[in-house]
Amino acid sequence: MGVLVLIFLGWTASRFGRPFVFAGGWALFVLFSELALHGAGLGGALISALLGFLFAAAYFWLLDRFADQILLWLAILIGVPALMFVFQLQLLARLEAGG
Repeated sequence: MGVLVLIFLGWTASRFGRPFVFAGGWALFVLFSELALHGAGLGGALISALLGFLFAAAYFWLLDRFADQILLWLAILIGVPALMFVFQLQLLARLEAGG
């Protein structure tokens, strides 16, 4: 679900041109999902939210920067969250395999 939220926020941020405001929204989403769904402690959730803000700020800035080049914009809009999702799956698989 996080990937769909990120894509929606990316589309919205590029339409309204406020990448850092929407990065803050993503950070709040990460914070609350870490606390509610994953049962993380407050310190771990805050670190995840900070990393999420930095990632989302770069992602939304790229979308805003390349808004006039539709193919590149679409590649960033869909490709970055898809790569993030695949990376998370690979990381989970390695952690479960013990290596």
